[in-house]
Amino acid sequence: MAAKPDLIRLLKENPPARQFVPYCYLNKKSDALTVCFEGDPDYSKRLSDHVTLFLSLETNEIVGCRIKGISGIIEDLPNFIHVNHGGVKLSIVFFAFRGGAEGEAREALNDLARVANEREMVFEPSA
Repeated sequence: MAAKPDLIRLLKENPPARQFVPYCYLNKKSDALTVCFEGDPDYSKRLSDHVTLFLSLETNEIVGCRIKGISGIIEDLPNFIHVNHGGVKLSIVFFAFRGGAEGEAREALNDLARVANEREMVFEPSA
């Protein structure tokens, strides 16, 4: 077993990693919104031309997603909802894709909306 000074030195040289903070990133150049709920290593699974899921390598649970063609959805949002605080609840964005989705894709979109709602994820369209 290592001596106490050695453990203190080890911890100082290798501090614990910072805790992951969920985020949304809107890339206007690629017209895509990237969302990360968890910092787990992941793999991607394409749901449609617009939605790609990020699933945990360990648990296969949803840890994030990418939405392509987001500018059209953002432009249409004021026609359906009013946003007073400048941000948009992320869960409403997933609703836009439910119309054409069936089976597993529809279930995955519902899961995305649920997770976004639980984490109170909001993104700034003007960012």
